[in-house]
Amino acid sequence: MEYLQYTPVKWDKAFASERDNLLFCIPNIKINVEHIGATSVPNCRSFRNVDILVSVHNFVDISTVAMLLLSKEYREIKEMSTIDCVVLVKKQKVYGCGITVRVVEYASMIYRRIMAFKQILRSSFDRAIKYNQFRETLFERYHTDINKYNEAKYDYINSLIDERYKFE
Repeated sequence: MEYLQYTPVKWDKAFASERDNLLFCIPNIKINVEHIGATSVPNCRSFRNVDILVSVHNFVDISTVAMLLLSKEYREIKEMSTIDCVVLVKKQKVYGCGITVRVVEYASMIYRRIMAFKQILRSSFDRAIKYNQFRETLFERYHTDINKYNEAKYDYINSLIDERYKFE
């Protein structure tokens, strides 16, 4: 696995296609679909993966949306899912990109933290570059253990959010 240079056309195309697919697959529940993660941030490099946030307006709809997607072309990443955030990956690539979908309640703390991190990266070119460097260092260290990689990455993300917004 290697990091790719920032390729917004490809990532934006994959996101737009998958957003339309999600809206079609989930017709009877009010959802918001947002592009998150490194592929949504100018100047960030990424693996071949587009991260998408699906937010529902009613907590009970998290499991309903997850079940709908599981019945389609997604599988759940159980070790990353919690009661208030279900993480799914699409079984097939879209425009050569993997798709990861997080389903959360709109305006919940997890939603606000995800959107806050996106804003932190978008607000500073230097922050995006430092994040690239940090992830590359992590990847060199933990390339054989994705769980340790993710744990260290999320600790870093949480420290940035806590420092900037002083969430408790």
